[in-house]
Amino acid sequence: MPPDRPLLTIAIPTYNRGELLRELLDVLAPQLAGYDDIELIISDNASPDNTPQVVQQFIDTGLSVRYHRQLENVGSDANFISCFQMATGKYFWLCGDDDIILPGAIEQVLGHISVQDYDLIYLTACTFQQDWKSIRPKDHFNRKFHTITDARQLAKVVNIMFTFISGIIVNKHRLDEVPHEHPSAFIGTNLPHLSWTLPLLRQHRRSLVLWNRPIAGRDGNAGGYSVGNVFGKSLIAVTARCLPDRPDLTAAITNFSIRRGIPPIIYNIRSSRNQNLNINQAHVGLDQAYGRNFRYWLFVYPVLKLPLPLARLWVGAGIVLSRIIYMLSIPDFWRKQA
Repeated sequence: MPPDRPLLTIAIPTYNRGELLRELLDVLAPQLAGYDDIELIISDNASPDNTPQVVQQFIDTGLSVRYHRQLENVGSDANFISCFQMATGKYFWLCGDDDIILPGAIEQVLGHISVQDYDLIYLTACTFQQDWKSIRPKDHFNRKFHTITDARQLAKVVNIMFTFISGIIVNKHRLDEVPHEHPSAFIGTNLPHLSWTLPLLRQHRRSLVLWNRPIAGRDGNAGGYSVGNVFGKSLIAVTARCLPDRPDLTAAITNFSIRRGIPPIIYNIRSSRNQNLNINQAHVGLDQAYGRNFRYWLFVYPVLKLPLPLARLWVGAGIVLSRIIYMLSIPDFWRKQA
């Protein structure tokens, strides 16, 4: 690795969310002060709003950032990939422009990656809708962090959260050493970031889980994609493509996603009535992907079809059952505090 290579690149792809970006930078900028080995990139997908002015205001106050503005809107997938290609750090962290890297997160991450080499770092997240300061991030079992050397255990722990861009840091230097397709081959999947995450899972050595929720994800703010296609067809296709010889890892991701990940997403969309997410088409895509998996009919389908009050109860019951299964399948990770 070149001696002048930053230890960590944080890249923020953004489009038309100037004020949300400002909220993120308000929290992130103070955390970056004094660190010369962190590279910050903002890739603006030709936003028509005040995004350039917001970024310039932070530059004027001393924030060191590489600001790249696309000549035209290239789509979210291509903008994600642009961030990845511009990054020069050993570790690469893609962060959504509407999420918050909570105070203390940068210090915590650097404290780990500066003394140990990891393939992946998974940052657990809490959710918020309006005010991130009102949340109380904590782990249910009072865990702090775990080092994981077994790829299947990591797949069970992360499961559907591999799709959450802000929650995964990858060792880009290590990725250069393992077989992987160029990320551009995944444009149109809504999951191009899996092209640099799953190859590291396939060739896994050691990863880190940070349990104390360093990330706050804004709930109900996504839009412009089909839930059924992204979490059904695309997730199945991309995991199979990136993990061709590891059906055990694919099963760990998809089965846990069906039980624990997808039902709350469906319920939250239904309750928020966010029509941008095409909930009416969700069953078609999910059925095509998971119709032969009994877990879909037990955990997901009722949440799609039951009246909202019953759907909420069904999600709650599924979470409890999934947590029991989780505890039994990887007991060390809920009993032991690190």
